[in-house]
Amino acid sequence: MICSNALKAEIQLTTSESVIAEVVYVLSSRSLYNQPRQNIRVLLRPLLNLPNLKIPNRRTILRALDLYATTNLDFEDALSVAHMERKKIARIMNYDGDFDGIEGIERREP
Repeated sequence: MICSNALKAEIQLTTSESVIAEVVYVLSSRSLYNQPRQNIRVLLRPLLNLPNLKIPNRRTILRALDLYATTNLDFEDALSVAHMERKKIARIMNYDGDFDGIEGIERREP
């Protein structure tokens, strides 16, 4: 449960993309919490939408969470796609075939 002080906006919170990525990794880890992708999105969205949470690129992270929940991309790759969409970049140089099924993204191998 989210700390009541945080819910009441009595305290200022801050985090970063790397912390969110680590939380996704821990929640999805088979040896730890083994949470399905959809559950991870459900668990993190309320935290990421707290008005007193300062986080750079909040919309990009939320988009990455949606991509993570609905594709085979790992969270870090979903972040890359979300940043690409925000910057209107359509081509990625990468060996990971998971990018091939993402609409609007063209993958090329280096």
